[in-house]
Amino acid sequence: MLRFSIEELIGVFIPMSLGYDQRLAVCVAEDRKSCEPALCILLTSLCLFDSDIAMTVFYSEADRFFLDWARNLDSERIAVRVAPLPGAYGWNVKPHALLQLLKEGHPAVVWIDSDIITTKSIAATFFSLNHNTLLVTEEALWGAPDDTNAHRARLWGFPIKRSFPFALNTAVMRVTQEHIPLLEKWKRLLEDSDYKRAQAQPWNRRPLHMIGDQDVLTALLCSDEFSDIPVTILRRGSGIIQYFGLYGYTLAERAICLVHGMPVFIHSQGVKPWLVGGGTRSTNLRRWIEAVYLDLSPYTLAASGLALADATSWTRSRSAVGALLRKLGLGYAPLVGLPIAAASDLARLVKKSIRYLGIHPR
Repeated sequence: MLRFSIEELIGVFIPMSLGYDQRLAVCVAEDRKSCEPALCILLTSLCLFDSDIAMTVFYSEADRFFLDWARNLDSERIAVRVAPLPGAYGWNVKPHALLQLLKEGHPAVVWIDSDIITTKSIAATFFSLNHNTLLVTEEALWGAPDDTNAHRARLWGFPIKRSFPFALNTAVMRVTQEHIPLLEKWKRLLEDSDYKRAQAQPWNRRPLHMIGDQDVLTALLCSDEFSDIPVTILRRGSGIIQYFGLYGYTLAERAICLVHGMPVFIHSQGVKPWLVGGGTRSTNLRRWIEAVYLDLSPYTLAASGLALADATSWTRSRSAVGALLRKLGLGYAPLVGLPIAAASDLARLVKKSIRYLGIHPR
């Protein structure tokens, strides 16, 4: 005999009566043909670990080969849209894409950057969230100024109601119908002429509050207007690996992974491994170390396990040193590259100490 609880029946029939798709709605967008390998990796990992999600891919550069590939991967769960989103450009596409799906009736939508790979089911990350809670990620350790004094909101001229210890990162987000006003305001600011002029500058010459879309979102969430929105942050190490340069996977984050296992998301920030040529030769010591460390990326290690034909070349080790460190780490991400991570942590600690002593001389 089949038995169902009241909660299970409510969970099935109420959303059905509202016309909602029961599957978790995932949104991905890309406009660079060069990043198609990463897009394929993300979709493959999602299909591998999650049987109950629906993926909408906004990809204006999709050709017949990619469309056929996506159809063969899972024609029922992957919908590719080739029409460009009006007003969207580059990485400033997120509010445009999320609003599109929310206004089509999805009660909640999960955004995932195309240069992310998943290591297990993503469902548990989102299903326990309250409907009014916004989920975003912690920024990588790449030197971006923190936001302890709500600097970004102040530069926008917003009345301040709260602050965060760091800039928020939008690599993974969960939004709901209740966040439409926030997304609309975010979208308007990303289309603002001042912001667009800032985006035309090299990233290191842009004003702090206009470096990218996530700086704008950080400012909005600190403002009085949106300070009542509960925010859950996907933390580095436990929720996501933000692999960005030599500080991309710290000893503390590796320890978390050793104890609790790998996080759901691995984000390949900065230099993209699928775009880098073979070898790690360089006359500059720091660049050589960075190239070796990129060769040891947990993203690359995870991608190699998917056995995609176009990924096999760049997921293999590019140097003897990289191959040795992979073997010494037993191919397990928290252990691979451990010596470089330790040296990088030490260098960061020394640099921080020098700055502190410079400000507070004895």
